[in-house]
Amino acid sequence: MPKVLIVASPEAAPELGKTVLWRSDIERIFAPDPEAAFEEARSQLPNLVLLEVSKVEAALEWIHRLRSDDASRGLPVAVVSRSASRPDQERLRRGGFNEVLTGEPDPFVWDARLERLLSVPRRRDLRVPVRFGVWSRLPADPEPLEALAVNVSARGLLLETTEPLDVGARLDMVFRLPRGEDELRVVAQVVREAAPCEGRLRYGAEFLILRGDARRRLAAFVEEGAGR
Repeated sequence: MPKVLIVASPEAAPELGKTVLWRSDIERIFAPDPEAAFEEARSQLPNLVLLEVSKVEAALEWIHRLRSDDASRGLPVAVVSRSASRPDQERLRRGGFNEVLTGEPDPFVWDARLERLLSVPRRRDLRVPVRFGVWSRLPADPEPLEALAVNVSARGLLLETTEPLDVGARLDMVFRLPRGEDELRVVAQVVREAAPCEGRLRYGAEFLILRGDARRRLAAFVEEGAGR
């Protein structure tokens, strides 16, 4: 049964109760404040965290703390900010939130976005070198760029690099899993810009093409980590 950790005011519960999060097959865990939510997130490892905030800066500090912790950094997190401006919404996304929900809860708009987060595949932390080329900008057969993959799922990975990338750019990527003998070759697309880490840029990339047995090997690697 999927678990959702909810950090919201009591006044928000009736409205949130109209969304997919109140489905009978979803377990709901409530935290009274962001500090308690951080500890619950680390111990419960829910499928989704929903955080209601009124101050953008406080939300950014909280998500930075969550993403800096080994136990919780990969958790999907949606933030509810009812009056956030467009620039603030972009800051929240870049700061590390997977989804920014604004205005009054609207099941017709919110449910699809929440369900997408609930089905985010398992990820496994790692730090392996990646060589990549950008389709949209580099000439044929360029010198490959260097980066690090810092976590991976069967659908994509988080890339850490000094090279600025555009959301939507397609990448030819080559990397080797820990203890793997053969390199994996994939084509991926940059789908989001994540919060930088120690001066290095981070981007979420989704796999479009997995060559050879790359899909099977990635799935086996992620499941092996989940079973530990």
